[in-house]
Amino acid sequence: MRWAIFNAAWVGFISALILAGPSPARADTIRDYLVQQVCLDAAGAVTSEDPVSCPGRTRKLLPGEMLPYHKWDMPQQSNLAQISDSYPIQTAYGQERVVSTFYFTRDDQIPYFAPGGPNDGVSAYDLGVTEGAYASFAGTYDQGGGWQPFWRNAQCSLLDSWIVAPIGLQIPFGQGQATTTLTASFPQCPTVDRFSQSMTRWNYYPNYLYQSGKRLNTIKSWHFSQNSSNSDAIEVFMFTKEYGKTKWEAWQSSDKVSGPNPVAVERCGVGTDNGVAHYGNTTYYLVDCHDWTFIFPAANGGWNPANFHIDPLYTSENLLTNTHMRCTDSSGRTRICGQSGSQCRVMAPWSRIGDLNWGFNQNPQAPRESANCAVLFSIPSQPSGQSIYQDTAPLNTPFQTFSYGAAIKAPYASGGNTYPVTVVVHQIDGSGNVVSTAATPAQVGQRYRFFQGVFTRHPDAQTFRFEVYVGVIHTEFQMTDAWIAP
Repeated sequence: MRWAIFNAAWVGFISALILAGPSPARADTIRDYLVQQVCLDAAGAVTSEDPVSCPGRTRKLLPGEMLPYHKWDMPQQSNLAQISDSYPIQTAYGQERVVSTFYFTRDDQIPYFAPGGPNDGVSAYDLGVTEGAYASFAGTYDQGGGWQPFWRNAQCSLLDSWIVAPIGLQIPFGQGQATTTLTASFPQCPTVDRFSQSMTRWNYYPNYLYQSGKRLNTIKSWHFSQNSSNSDAIEVFMFTKEYGKTKWEAWQSSDKVSGPNPVAVERCGVGTDNGVAHYGNTTYYLVDCHDWTFIFPAANGGWNPANFHIDPLYTSENLLTNTHMRCTDSSGRTRICGQSGSQCRVMAPWSRIGDLNWGFNQNPQAPRESANCAVLFSIPSQPSGQSIYQDTAPLNTPFQTFSYGAAIKAPYASGGNTYPVTVVVHQIDGSGNVVSTAATPAQVGQRYRFFQGVFTRHPDAQTFRFEVYVGVIHTEFQMTDAWIAP
């Protein structure tokens, strides 16, 4: 599985939504520590104040609300900083969950996902659930590893895989631990195998000191890379009622690195003992860290979480299949893309029209290996309807409103150039006639961007066709993460 020890804290998670502050009739649990709070003014309106500064007039952020402030990991709004927010969303089936975003600010623009090289990516997210016995991570999306669900078993369960702590723990509580199985090497399930065991410990710390000087009641969770305190690596997560996910640390054993990363120690010296920790018989060194306790108002009166695309695996149901271009070995077993003997071999059910050329990018997340592939396509002649497309199965869904889109880039674009494609959904009746069309024109650049739209189902529609029309010759495009979802 992945260990986020490079440029960012690409781990986080979804959890059950907290609609308001805890009731006096019950003790706090971990659910109360997952979503960041907001301050209310005398009229009950949300303000951009730091929730630490307004005790007695706070509540949890609600699904669909604009974020009035961001959590930063530096005391200045620097283009070297990282933003991470913990906000609730609602799934198509009424479940309320939490997203943790991770956004490097160096490009000073709305976050987007760029799962290319480390110089391209600026944002990512993590998700989790509390529908099992634990608050747990369901998956992550980052610039290095691409789209990584955390499958717990071959039956494709995402519950209780990357665990944080039991959902029923009442605060305060003492140290506990548990072992779970998971894999993050397979973007689609079935089939998955090669599960590993990992140990998680948790504890509660009142008035825990953060880099900003704030002291906050904190739930702390250690995720060991193996089922032992003597492991190769640890990821540490801290959660507070005010901020949700509040701090992340990555540690590696002395067998892997020779000492702490001085940049990480400088950034997160508080609480890390100068970047040295001991568990079991192993010495660990701090290699990366982010402490998001520095609060600044969001620009333009607030940030809309709807701008941040979340894969329908976690929120809905994708009517398209093979959207991350499954890699297999010669025996047909799913394997990490780019490894020896593993190739993208499965194009179906994608099809093409015209003289469109297509193929696979075997390792679009280079230099790190990933299970994700992408489809490459271009046209050699003047545009006349050449496209790549996929038809859905006959519709069997009660939903009437759908979103659609894909992540597309032109990897060889340079100098800020962009090239046209059009992302389309045709609605098709039982006789094969197109009864309605939704189209999103896109100007595609060197980085992955999500291009998306919405449509309402036509009463005669029996199937949908997702299609990407190419608008320029001799330009290579690359696509992944396509979807049609309620």
